[in-house]
Amino acid sequence: MHPSNPKTTILIVPGAWPPAWSPFLTTLLAARYPSSSHTVSLPTNGGTSLPLATLADDIAAIQASLHTLIHDEGHDVILLCHSSGGVSGSNAVEGRAAGKKGGVARVVFFSGFVLKAGESLMGMFGGKPLPWMVVEVSTSPASVDMECLQGDRVLGDAEMLPQVGFNDLPVDEQAKWVKEMTHTSTALFVAPSGYELWANGVPCSYLFCTEDNALPLAYQQGMAQQLGPENRTANLKSGHCPFLSVPDQLLKAFEDVI
Repeated sequence: MHPSNPKTTILIVPGAWPPAWSPFLTTLLAARYPSSSHTVSLPTNGGTSLPLATLADDIAAIQASLHTLIHDEGHDVILLCHSSGGVSGSNAVEGRAAGKKGGVARVVFFSGFVLKAGESLMGMFGGKPLPWMVVEVSTSPASVDMECLQGDRVLGDAEMLPQVGFNDLPVDEQAKWVKEMTHTSTALFVAPSGYELWANGVPCSYLFCTEDNALPLAYQQGMAQQLGPENRTANLKSGHCPFLSVPDQLLKAFEDVI
């Protein structure tokens, strides 16, 4: 899309505990995508102010970026949503479909969660954290208000993460990125999604990360089916974080579905 429309920019919505996106952003710049392409900083990731942020705060942050790109700068925007960022990104698109002054032209999920309205991430997990998720109270016992979790922030188990999230990276890189990961507010996991973008005419695509141990391929495929027959798909031989392991291949797969 970008050679024919140089104003098209990419807004990346990261998942929980995000490591650095710099390798992929460098790849985008080298491929002459607009310098306005960037990653949204989500309040639920690494927050320290209590109570910790919620899904609504993430949605507001994404919408603020979209407002700047669309209304102030006149860009068409493609949202690239990773993991739990699929939930935040989906909800942020409401009311921002493409129009005369730009808009969200397409939403691309990769290893991303696609939830129906009323569903939550924790509901998809069967109501309890996954084995590699560690739930903790942050700094104040008074902040514990998630009855089903008994804690207010979630971290990844440092011993399990190398094979869960970074299984296609060298061992030294696995250790590096595990140290870079932060905590995420439990409020993100228990909040219900409120908007089904695929049912409201927003074009969608899904990139399947075939070697993903965090969100296995079968789950990705099941969620992608909700996006309907117009959904464009591609396979990417990678683990959960191709923006670290295979940024060039991620860009190619992205371009195949836009």
